[in-house]
Amino acid sequence: MTPYNFYGMATKTSVNDLIVCPICYEIFQDPKSLPQCLHTFCKSCIKSYISSSVTDKSLNKTDFYCPVCRKCYHVTNPEEWVDTLPHNHLIVSLTDQEKMEKKEPSCDCCSRLGQSQPAVSWCPKCCDQLCENCVNFHKISRLTMEHKLGNIAERDQNLSVDLFCKQHTSRRLEVYCFDHEEACCLMCATVSHRKCEKVTSLEDCAQNCSADIPNICSEIEDMQKACDTEITRVTSDLKSLETESKDIEHKVSTMAEEIINAVRDKEQILIGNLKKTEKEQSMIVQNILDEFSDVKKKIEHDVNILKNSDKLPKIALFLELKRIGKTVSEAKTDFNKLQKGYQTSDLEVHIDETVQKFHSSFDTFGEIKVKGQNKVNYQSGQLELEISVIVDGNTYLTDVDVIDECCIITTCQNKNMVYILDDKGKQLSSSKLTGTPCGIAALQNKIFCVALRGPGAVCMFKVHENLSISIVKELKMPQNAWGICAIEDRIVISVERPQGNAGQVFRFYDQEGNYCKEHTITPGSSNCGAVLATSNKCLFYTHHGGNSLFSVDISKSKSASAVHQGNNVKKPVGVTCDPNGNVYVACYGSKNVLQFDKNGNFIREIIQEESAVHSLFGIRVKRLGGDVKLILSTYETLLIYHFMQ
Repeated sequence: MTPYNFYGMATKTSVNDLIVCPICYEIFQDPKSLPQCLHTFCKSCIKSYISSSVTDKSLNKTDFYCPVCRKCYHVTNPEEWVDTLPHNHLIVSLTDQEKMEKKEPSCDCCSRLGQSQPAVSWCPKCCDQLCENCVNFHKISRLTMEHKLGNIAERDQNLSVDLFCKQHTSRRLEVYCFDHEEACCLMCATVSHRKCEKVTSLEDCAQNCSADIPNICSEIEDMQKACDTEITRVTSDLKSLETESKDIEHKVSTMAEEIINAVRDKEQILIGNLKKTEKEQSMIVQNILDEFSDVKKKIEHDVNILKNSDKLPKIALFLELKRIGKTVSEAKTDFNKLQKGYQTSDLEVHIDETVQKFHSSFDTFGEIKVKGQNKVNYQSGQLELEISVIVDGNTYLTDVDVIDECCIITTCQNKNMVYILDDKGKQLSSSKLTGTPCGIAALQNKIFCVALRGPGAVCMFKVHENLSISIVKELKMPQNAWGICAIEDRIVISVERPQGNAGQVFRFYDQEGNYCKEHTITPGSSNCGAVLATSNKCLFYTHHGGNSLFSVDISKSKSASAVHQGNNVKKPVGVTCDPNGNVYVACYGSKNVLQFDKNGNFIREIIQEESAVHSLFGIRVKRLGGDVKLILSTYETLLIYHFMQ
């Protein structure tokens, strides 16, 4: 019987007994309890046990017995039935408690014997932590005497891989199942992977695995750089969010203060007019009141005489009555005149109609919105033309891009000019170019690049706070530069090959303009229309002479494959992608815009030939003024579309 202490709590030994599976005698892995007897086993152990017990399907033998108490269970589908068994959370808690109580590393060999000894060394080959006694045994055993042991304190500082099965911890990993993409021991392979088609020994798998390291390492490094880029971008967004919040708070407070001050000023003016009117009317009413009082005083004396008439002599009374008669007549005349001339003075106020409307419509001060949260289905959403802009009376606008979600950059081939516009198309600044412009690529920190022909070069420009433009750096190209794009920390430039040579050269630079590498790609003409890099490896580019859109993985191939060719794509020039990775191609010849998914599969003709659309060159789908816009540069105008919900 399991011993208990005075308070009824299980002792250390009993806890160790509770967390060990009765089948494999290892610490529970994914413990499952049988429904009636409640005995608990590792999920893989009970599944293997049932599978080995229920074998004779021809005899419909579907019964098995609990390995502990021999309770009989009826099972039809062992694997599905085991998945439905309840999880023993108590066992999980005890296991976690046992792990937490191990404040210092303990010997794995002793733990398997139910003992606890501090570990002093570890064996990388056995993946075991060892105490002093087990170290000595390890050194004298024929099987392990050649194993090199390390100090336990240095274990976390070294690269170590557990080569033992997670389900059967006493067994080494010996095979790899490519169907499930996992390594396992022979027992797992026999039970759980017996129906898998491709199961190979780890020794065979490991023979040539080093050859995959460069590609995997390159892919991981690319992902690491992408993560760094996104971390930088998101960190910048976090700081911008704080700044924007403070700016909006200041703007709202300032506006509220201005409104309140303006209302208070108008209030004081109105109240001043009220006091003035009250004073004027009070003086008029007071004068009338004084005149009524004078009339009253005139007759009050006469009334007193009449009430005491018996005290006057007859002659005096007669004379007073004659005088009083005249006084009363005059008093009546004055009274009637005052009564008819006086009108009650009532004050009223007329509130200005603007103020009344403002007050009645003032439900809220405003509304806070998060830009870019409206979800758009780019593969089915329709476009609506928002703005059509003529830039400085120019024609032949070759390309377009967006800086900081607020400024548009476009170039004119006829005048060799670059222009900065606001999100409504208003021209803000411009600059002369040293060659004929083709492609544009917006970088970070308000820097953008322009690809030039005659001579071949790429100019890097900076947009300053006052919106003036200055050249930062000029990259000389061996031939004419055509398309250009930016991806992560790289600039990709399509450069014309010498006359008579087919294909395309793509040169890679970092965002400071330092040369990195180049790749020559076939097929295609030597002057591709535009280039789009969806990663540092995968490129899409247009071949306007061959009416084609090509894609190439430069890490694997030097030959491009045609993504799309057909009657609906004639002289494709511009290429871009939206935030979801869908690809868009602007076609000069067919006067339309085609949409593809990120794998290059054709989706639809998102813009068809119409009066506003002709001679398309550049195209971008980027956030501008708070929403994602599709922007086209054409022969005469700049067209800005928004995606409808």
